Amino acid sequence: MQTETHDPWITSPDLIRQFLDIRPSYEDLCREIHYILTKKIKAKKIEISQITFRAKTLNSFLEKLDRKFYEDPLKEITDLAGTRVVCLYVDDIALIERIVRKEFVVIEKVDKLSEKSADQFGYGAIHFIVRLGEKSSGARYDDLKRLVCEIQLRTVLQDAWAIIDHHLVYKNESAVPKSLHRKLNSLAGLFETADDQFQQIRKQRSDYVEEIRKSTEAPKEFLATPLDLDSFREYLRWRFPEKPIEAFKNQIGITLKKFQEIGFKSLADLEDELDADLLSRAAAAIEEMPCVSKVNEKVPATAFLLTAIALGNPTLLKNIVSSEERRMILEKHSRKSLRKTRTRVKDRKSDNTAQ
Repeated sequence: MQTETHDPWITSPDLIRQFLDIRPSYEDLCREIHYILTKKIKAKKIEISQITFRAKTLNSFLEKLDRKFYEDPLKEITDLAGTRVVCLYVDDIALIERIVRKEFVVIEKVDKLSEKSADQFGYGAIHFIVRLGEKSSGARYDDLKRLVCEIQLRTVLQDAWAIIDHHLVYKNESAVPKSLHRKLNSLAGLFETADDQFQQIRKQRSDYVEEIRKSTEAPKEFLATPLDLDSFREYLRWRFPEKPIEAFKNQIGITLKKFQEIGFKSLADLEDELDADLLSRAAAAIEEMPCVSKVNEKVPATAFLLTAIALGNPTLLKNIVSSEERRMILEKHSRKSLRKTRTRVKDRKSDNTAQ
């Protein structure tokens, strides 16, 4: 008696050949959708964790054929191309969904969380099945516009859940041992609660920053604000409105740490260190420094403030020197140098009087 084979290389060689022929087009589609999403999300200034894309591999395609029945797999399987956007906050999903709907033709939207009943474990994400939109026109797109791509929108925590869930390989409720079912439900609830808490913290921070901005209309109240990253950023905007904030990522955080290390506690501690003379000295010193990082030909407020305060604060001046050349320039323009000059002048006058 001959045993029936399920080897697709024997039973479906034509299907495999068709898949391999069309896969490069799905790779092109992935790259195009990834490019559009990256560009549009950046333009909207939405902070995200990552955007990834992939065309389904042959092994993955064959594994899916083994799990499910399809009459016409190349038409029925909708994730031969896939792009995943992992954002930071739940509210950002709605913002990115607007971009998806504006840039692409949405064929279907699936909310994975709403599909689950209350007693099912798991954590959701939003999936879209899309085609390229009208903006993607020309010969380059002729072979791509008929193909579909799956776009997944997830938060960081939703993505973490999906990775863990994948490794647990419990694809349905009946496969889960009863001893683990409750724990998985509880864990999914904790992930969802954590997402909500992150969103609330984000809103509280936004409200806090808005309060600081409003307080700039009453300088005394504003300067009494404790020194932290958010208040420091608003102080720089208030003190140097014509200057960019920083020239490189986290320059503001590095500078804040230097101020905190020498004991500054509030915005008033910064303001009390400044005067017109120090600001003038800072401008002169920076003009002489080689390789000063600039933004649109302007020295950022972060570097300018640090230089100005350091020129009047020997402890800070000692801590920010990065090279012998910079040290000499800063010491030349510091108030300490001015006191030395005055002392030498007095000494010369005393010598002349003695003679």
